[in-house]
Amino acid sequence: MNHLKFGTTLAALAMGAVLTVATTPKAHADDARSRCQHRVEKAQDRYRHEVHEHGRHSPQADNAKARMQSEWDRCYTEAHGWYDPNTHQWRTDRDWDRNYDWDHDHDNDRH
Repeated sequence: MNHLKFGTTLAALAMGAVLTVATTPKAHADDARSRCQHRVEKAQDRYRHEVHEHGRHSPQADNAKARMQSEWDRCYTEAHGWYDPNTHQWRTDRDWDRNYDWDHDHDNDRH
């Protein structure tokens, strides 16, 4: 009888370990994406602010744009994708330089 309880307990522990290991990478990936999304949205807010205050072609806006591109690069490394805050979508191709609409904020532009 004790042998049966030991076997059942061992099987339950093994199953728990398998489930824990199987779900950890997804949870980690979700956390990485959540952190990246937050950083990108913050960088976009900064870019919009600089464009509004100084104009789209100002050194301040250029610095903010570079920061956002740096965040995308970091996200791509950490989460294997990048977040487009204009469309609220994750993308898996490393193509933000071709697919991000920098003119999305043209209404706030000061020339």
